[in-house]
Amino acid sequence: MKRQITAVEFGTSKIVTVIAQNSGLDRLEIVGAGTVPYDGYSDGDWNTPRQMVQRLRDSIAAAELEAGTKVREVYVGVPGEFIHVRACEAEVESPDGMIDDSTIDAVHDAAAEQLRLASSGCMVLHRSPAWFTVDGGKMTMSPTGRGSRLRAMISFIVAEPMFIEDVSEMLRVLNITILGFLSPSLGASLLLLPVDDRDRTSLLIDCGYLNTELSVVKGDAIVYHAMLPRGGGHITADLATELRIPMRAAEQIKRGYVFSPDEFDRDSFSEVLDEAGRRMTFPREVVEEIVERSAGELMEMIELTINNDVAGYLTARSPIYMTGGGLALMRGAREYMSARIGRPVKIAVEKTSKMNSPIYGSALGLADLVFDSIEQHEDGSGPVMSKVRNLFRRRNAE
Repeated sequence: MKRQITAVEFGTSKIVTVIAQNSGLDRLEIVGAGTVPYDGYSDGDWNTPRQMVQRLRDSIAAAELEAGTKVREVYVGVPGEFIHVRACEAEVESPDGMIDDSTIDAVHDAAAEQLRLASSGCMVLHRSPAWFTVDGGKMTMSPTGRGSRLRAMISFIVAEPMFIEDVSEMLRVLNITILGFLSPSLGASLLLLPVDDRDRTSLLIDCGYLNTELSVVKGDAIVYHAMLPRGGGHITADLATELRIPMRAAEQIKRGYVFSPDEFDRDSFSEVLDEAGRRMTFPREVVEEIVERSAGELMEMIELTINNDVAGYLTARSPIYMTGGGLALMRGAREYMSARIGRPVKIAVEKTSKMNSPIYGSALGLADLVFDSIEQHEDGSGPVMSKVRNLFRRRNAE
């Protein structure tokens, strides 16, 4: 049966509403999309809170117009700025010598208790396994069968209450019902990274406009997550400031910049219009000095995070991917990042008939995660989080 859903993703510079349906073999058929720029968020708060309801309304309305439908219910993506990842290993025994769904639930619950999530004050969005082992055997994602001990690494994604409360109020004003909150970070990781690469442990670097998100992905889980307070918009701002041009013109120069120029690119000039409509021309060497210095600051932050925090999760065979509109759209950005961090980097893009760009990786990941969650609920394996909440209620009642 064909099902249609609406998902809203809050990026660092745009709100994206996606209306999608599952159609035959294509679970992610986009029938409507609305992308509206806004001022984003920083330091855990909205930069222009008074504009939020109108920007959200505009994004939903644009998607409605393209899809020819009226949106009354939505799923909401919680941005990386407002989530925390908690992961740990836990172990349980199976007295009857069989590992089944109840044993898997028990090891999830044991991990939740070990992390004391019930007293965290945050909403748990997802719990996901990175791996299981039965009686100390090899890691697997399908641990059912004979065995007396089940060990697992379980990851929980929790959301800050402030975001939940703010968005709930915005959509209440618009008379739209929220069906659930999910993590676009997890959705993008599962959608964009191949299963074999996740089994080897992968790193996804999502460079947005105002920040950059690093997610270490193992199995079906994010086991490490970090937000860096710098993105592609900082390169644009540095160009605007030092060249004394409008931000729109600076963004145009940034997107046209080539990190690994050939002989023709080296002799090129960047031409833009100033606020009065006058043509301004800048030689490559002037632009290069600003872009390379600004991008270099971001690379230093990424390198530092990888070397200090991420390296322990990765192996020599662990793939690294980049996505997001802050850097991936610039020519040569993949090679530039590879050279800076000393490892091969791939561009992660979902192949869809619409929105086929790194800019929309998180929005598409969110929509795909919604369908996945619905399917899990229908086949009886979900919703997992209801079990976690029940556990929390029992703990609080004790």
